[in-house]
Amino acid sequence: MKEFRVYDNVMANYYKSSFNSILPLNSWEFYSEYFESVINFKNDIDQLNKISVKWNFNEDYVKEMVVNHKVVVVTTPTLEIVYASHNIKRMNGYIPQEVIGKSPKMFQGRDTCKLTTTKVGKAVKEALPFEVSVLNYRKDNSTYICKIQGFPVFSTNGKLVNYIAFEEAA
Repeated sequence: MKEFRVYDNVMANYYKSSFNSILPLNSWEFYSEYFESVINFKNDIDQLNKISVKWNFNEDYVKEMVVNHKVVVVTTPTLEIVYASHNIKRMNGYIPQEVIGKSPKMFQGRDTCKLTTTKVGKAVKEALPFEVSVLNYRKDNSTYICKIQGFPVFSTNGKLVNYIAFEEAA
């Protein structure tokens, strides 16, 4: 790393009089991780915008995902996952492609509270919003408490088309 510092110092002195900003070489890894995160959020927002074209939904899913760092999961009315944001991997170890087409029940296990899942099931059946904390299981089978805010999503003509959930590990 000393070689990079020397180079960074030489280049910093060279560009001091220039209006261009420089980025030291030893910060490229940080920049790369940040840039990848920004690209992932952009891709997530693009996908959600395609899904939500005909939604009559007022919650700000971009704020929930980008600012509040929540995982966003969208399902069909029959609870088949059609979308999961990239940050689901950080929460439970699954990448979005592994959960698409499956039920959110895939995150439940032996110690998941049946009363809580019944409460969610009732809200879904009645097309009502819900907020719960539930014991879920990660891909490696370890447990975590998942705080979920779920909302029915209706089309512009009033038909139930999706459910959206904002989730975070507590």
